[in-house]
Amino acid sequence: MIRQALETAFYQALSTLNLPGNPSINVERPREASFGDYAINISPLAKFAKQPPPVIAARLVEGLESSAWSTSVAGAFINFQIAESQLIESLVQLVHEKNPGQNQSLQDMHCLLEFVSANPTGPLHIGHGRWVALGDSLARIFTHCGAMVTREFYINDAGVQMFNIANSLRYRLMGDGQLPAPIEGEPYPFYPGEYVIELAQKYPDPDNLTHEALAAFAKTEMLQSQKALMERCRLTFDVWFSEQSLHDAGAVIEIVEKLKNHGVTYEKDGALWFATTRFGDDQDRVLIKSDGSYTYLTADIAYFENKSLRENRFYNRFIYIWGADHHGYIPRMKAAVCALGYDPEQFEVTLGQLVNLIIDGEKTRMGKRKKMLTLEELVDEVGVDAVRFWMISKSQDTALDFNVELAASSSDENPVFYVQYAHARCASILRNAFQPRLDTINNTEQLPLLKESDWQKFMADLKPDQIYTLFASLENDQAKTALRALILKLDSFEDVIMLAAKNRTPHLLARYTQDLASDFHHFYTVCRVLVPDPDQAKSRLVVIYALKKVLAQALDLLGVSAPEQM
Repeated sequence: MIRQALETAFYQALSTLNLPGNPSINVERPREASFGDYAINISPLAKFAKQPPPVIAARLVEGLESSAWSTSVAGAFINFQIAESQLIESLVQLVHEKNPGQNQSLQDMHCLLEFVSANPTGPLHIGHGRWVALGDSLARIFTHCGAMVTREFYINDAGVQMFNIANSLRYRLMGDGQLPAPIEGEPYPFYPGEYVIELAQKYPDPDNLTHEALAAFAKTEMLQSQKALMERCRLTFDVWFSEQSLHDAGAVIEIVEKLKNHGVTYEKDGALWFATTRFGDDQDRVLIKSDGSYTYLTADIAYFENKSLRENRFYNRFIYIWGADHHGYIPRMKAAVCALGYDPEQFEVTLGQLVNLIIDGEKTRMGKRKKMLTLEELVDEVGVDAVRFWMISKSQDTALDFNVELAASSSDENPVFYVQYAHARCASILRNAFQPRLDTINNTEQLPLLKESDWQKFMADLKPDQIYTLFASLENDQAKTALRALILKLDSFEDVIMLAAKNRTPHLLARYTQDLASDFHHFYTVCRVLVPDPDQAKSRLVVIYALKKVLAQALDLLGVSAPEQM
């Protein structure tokens, strides 16, 4: 509404102030609530109008009059104070929304989102937990914004890693079951984890130690384990795509021929090279090594081609989630996308930093401790809710310190507990409104404050004029200020979702839930909800109902449960 009013005000002021027809002016939230609920900084307009900002602001204010707000000028800022009637309308609208924050901002996006994508050679480590939370939360948020999303897991079941796991299993099944000693200066080609011993104990045919049989068994067992863990983490992949299937179908050979036909390959030192420098890469890349084997890049290019040509679904956005150590891999894949004639803007990579565990107050590097090495062990220790919330609580651009003790605690310092407790507290307040009350003075039981059937009818037909006294009924200005802040925070929910979707930053939603919980706890401290007057109680319960609804929706978008009791 403010933006629309600004357009009118700018249009009216064009002739007298020489303003641009489409100025870049943002509606912001002031740092101090005393300044107003929203504000715009009109300093950038001074160079066009050649007048001081206060003069421009005074002229624009003339076109910003509205019953929905009041305005004031403070230097270069125009501040907006939203009318209480408008806040109540916003609250009632939220009550009637089936899915709060749902919008169609991404309705034209058909997205194939690929993430986690681990080798089927061992348990998922804690770093994969961050990709679980990041990828699935993005998928949920995209869908809430109207996008069509396919979640895909790329199974890296071709290449030397499958030879190594088969060989590791073979040694565990032979002789004394010990792996060969490492050779100094050479990479260790075996998997030494205890899980390989467990695989050997489960292997059904010890007399068949062929590579094919061992690799197939290890792959099947590891995939079953990974799928079970993903289900436990509330993540369902739509597609589990095998890299080996590309080789079996001849797709890798075909992509090489296609790149040759596009004139972007050449031979050098017995290898086949891809001229990626023509497309912005810092050096050319090998497709086929001198020994005739394919590089990982070759299969990855074939995989992208496969995604682009699939029937039944039309994708216009391909999003990959990779670790930060894959940063240098982006230009060569971009080069392939361009060389094959696809739109490079449709290829997108989100990079994420690593996870450090904090155990007993000290950072623990993965692999240095037996406990807390795998994602499953971490889930066992702190639960799915804590893993998902903590993993998404910080921007993926920064390393994440996961405090194991704190994540498992029932403490206000534990962010997931703090937010879930706010939801449970709202549920408790609503329940208490319909339960018999105890008169502590006379030690007698009184009737419930409200009948649940009356409440349901009241909410089904709720209109703003039914709770128009909401602000006026509050005891003091402190309570009114807290209520204003809470409703404004609820009203911003859709904007937060759209921003998180647009910038691929679901941590904004996690931060929002913490801020919302904080605003609620403050409001509940300064404002009694279940007051003796039923009409006043009902109007305040509307706030609690809307808050509970938004918290539940936000937590669901993060893949976190919203408990009714704690």
